[in-house]
Amino acid sequence: MRQVFNLNQGWIFSRDVPEDMAAPLENYLEINLPYTWSTRNAQGFKGKCIYRKELPVPAELRAIRLFLEFKGVSNVCLVYVNDTCVGIHKGGFTAFCMEITKAVVFGKTNIISIVADNSDYSAMCHLLPDAEFFGGVWGDVNLIIAGVTHFALDDHGSDGVYINTKVDGSVGRVAIHAVISNPVNYDIVSFTIYDAAGERINAAAAPPKDANVKFEIENPSLWKPGMDNAYLYKLRVKLLRDGEILDERDLTFGFRRLEASSEKGLLVNGKKTPIKGVIWGQDADAPKQELKKDLDTIRAMGANAIRLLNYYQTESFFELCDRYGMMLWCELPLNLDSVNEDSKENLMEQYTELIKQVYNHPSVCFIAADGGATAEGRRAEEEVHKLIQSFNCNVLSVSPDFIHYADKKATIADVCGIKFSASDLQSGDFAALPDAFHVNEKIHGILISEYGTAGDIRYHSASPQNGDFSEEYQAMYHETAADLLLRRDFIAGGFIAELYDAAEFKGGLICADYETKKDAYWFYKSQWSDDKFVKIASSRFKNRTEKRISIKVYSNCRTVNLTVNGKLQKGGVLVGGVFLFEEVRLNRGNNEILAQTEEGCSDKILLHRKKNEDPSYVFHQEV
Repeated sequence: MRQVFNLNQGWIFSRDVPEDMAAPLENYLEINLPYTWSTRNAQGFKGKCIYRKELPVPAELRAIRLFLEFKGVSNVCLVYVNDTCVGIHKGGFTAFCMEITKAVVFGKTNIISIVADNSDYSAMCHLLPDAEFFGGVWGDVNLIIAGVTHFALDDHGSDGVYINTKVDGSVGRVAIHAVISNPVNYDIVSFTIYDAAGERINAAAAPPKDANVKFEIENPSLWKPGMDNAYLYKLRVKLLRDGEILDERDLTFGFRRLEASSEKGLLVNGKKTPIKGVIWGQDADAPKQELKKDLDTIRAMGANAIRLLNYYQTESFFELCDRYGMMLWCELPLNLDSVNEDSKENLMEQYTELIKQVYNHPSVCFIAADGGATAEGRRAEEEVHKLIQSFNCNVLSVSPDFIHYADKKATIADVCGIKFSASDLQSGDFAALPDAFHVNEKIHGILISEYGTAGDIRYHSASPQNGDFSEEYQAMYHETAADLLLRRDFIAGGFIAELYDAAEFKGGLICADYETKKDAYWFYKSQWSDDKFVKIASSRFKNRTEKRISIKVYSNCRTVNLTVNGKLQKGGVLVGGVFLFEEVRLNRGNNEILAQTEEGCSDKILLHRKKNEDPSYVFHQEV
């Protein structure tokens, strides 16, 4: 039976990489993993760095096999045991595993060295700018102790077990394939399926050299987006020899059917399901948040989809998304314009790793590849779409910005994306582009791959406009975008850029402290969530000069009552899902604003009417 031990503690790090791996390190730091030497805030340098750790290996482990598992090293990783190179991995955003059995000295303390290199290589696809900032070991490192025969640990960083599901009328079909390392003919691989209550519903066995089985389940419970507890079946697969368990894996899976329609958008299990998505592009050096807490914040807004940007998430994150019914978009931050004959093989290898590692997760609904601006990039993108579809893993391939390609030759991608910036709202492209594309192109689903604008909670305006970076403009942008884009039936939905502020970009719905929610967050909660609430907009816009103002209130309740200094205001007009109270009079000095609903929700803010405008509310470009 395999055992997994985390090795994150007790490393040393140096930028001075010795040519002789037996040589001691100089100018080193004592660190714990993950540890990156460059971040979005401080790019650092491109080049090699080294991580080193002592690893005692007891003599009694001689009869088994040892592996090092890496959850993320950017961008090229060479692994040494003592002074022997045991492997190289090219790709910074997928997991991988290397066997070290033959290189370790049993009964001794061994030296593990990781040489990470984020330089550009001609034989590798270059990274997109946002991903170039991260260098080094940004994921966990584990020691895995396994038997001589086991479910493969070296199959592109995957589980070694692949579960393919299909819904065919009232029948759920399951095809399972297991990859066995060092199989022996008389071994047995057993497969048992359990329902969500833990009741056994089916079982079968197969030989290890052809470990393939198929099941049928009548009237299967379906995995559905947006559920608190999306329905998951459990697979227990055992590798047996003479009744003894050599290896065992417990995996979950779900039944769902995806379809991208040019007229109805996204259909999940035959039902129109609008994508209510956010882009999650955390910095690699961001404080580690509890995954459940982050997901609860997203779910509380009513979102049902996440576009994972810039780096690969942990297995526990995917498992939570499976359970919460959260649809995921996965991609690799690769610049496909840079692909040449030397790097094409590596491009396909990196995407093969990604596909195999997320294969069993029903939450992974989209896998994207962006060809960029060149013909070479477009050709590379099409090859990736072919690869995704060849795995038949029940996901939709996405071309993230197809509509803006100068050369709109037909794509085999299942979904075509449209990327919008802040200025597109004024240009009229917001509605015109998708409408024109829909008229001229009838074979693809359409989604908004990215849209949003900056909003800084320090800046405020009663007459917001593009470029003032006010919280009010950001909210107005999203109110308009939601009305123009997401209410069109043929658009599958969209992804807001992005969930959290980054250090240099204030486009998040939530500030970089992971706590402070902007007005735009509350707007989407009023549109998407069923949890009743009320929130008065512009609560941070405290200092006012106008005698009469308009007040917006976000709520998903039927009615909202607003009182100002104890006086009930006339009923708010519901505009685009937002309650708007016009001509609200403010007294000199402090004013108490209270919003209440029949459901018992309330929110209160204080505004101060003064003579002069507050200069701190105005953005000034730094020279």
